[in-house]
Amino acid sequence: MAFEPTLSAIGFSEVIQTLGPKLIVALFCGGLIGLERELKNKSAGIKTNMLICVGSMLFTALSVMVAFDGAGENYRPGDPGRIGAQIVSGIGFLGGGAILQSKGNVVGLTTAASIWLVAAVGMWIGVGQLELALFVTVLMVLVLVSVNLFENRFLERRRLFKITLHLREKTDDVTRAALEGLLGNNELSLEDYRENMSDLQPEVRLTYLGRNRDHSRLLLDLWKIPGILDVKQS
Repeated sequence: MAFEPTLSAIGFSEVIQTLGPKLIVALFCGGLIGLERELKNKSAGIKTNMLICVGSMLFTALSVMVAFDGAGENYRPGDPGRIGAQIVSGIGFLGGGAILQSKGNVVGLTTAASIWLVAAVGMWIGVGQLELALFVTVLMVLVLVSVNLFENRFLERRRLFKITLHLREKTDDVTRAALEGLLGNNELSLEDYRENMSDLQPEVRLTYLGRNRDHSRLLLDLWKIPGILDVKQS
């Protein structure tokens, strides 16, 4: 008996009937996770996560269909994970693109991890586990929202800040000792101090480590000093 592929014989209506529910669930799951990322102004938003989830679903469904295409009495099924396995490694390129080094900090790790998990959700949808995919999606959104609130409230991380003070003139309020004292009062630690006292534009550049709320208090205190014309964050 000659091998005759069966996928080519499947009509459009049959494909839609088979993949339609999976497509809708993939769009919903990717969109829901993407909405949470979008609201936080992350690089991978609604469209990106929807495309990743749908793409993973289609590749996984295709992998399973191709594996059993033409299988019968004289032909054994192929490997149903052959195409789908490439999703796991291929999605790393998108995740790597979301990770950036900015201002001395590595950002985008959570977005990269969410891309990785969205692909996993799409693969579960591709093999027909729609309920599990929906459950994981809702759980993932709850984790992203609740853990972020917990971190902001109780585990606010210290990070590096860089600011430039443009001065009217050098005064006792903007000496290194005075600024170190101001940083200490706001629970910030000085990492680098540089002066440029040119006649054109005197300025002081500060690099310090601390929390966002302490940084905000420092900015308010700096604006109260008469000798400072402008405070620029870099």
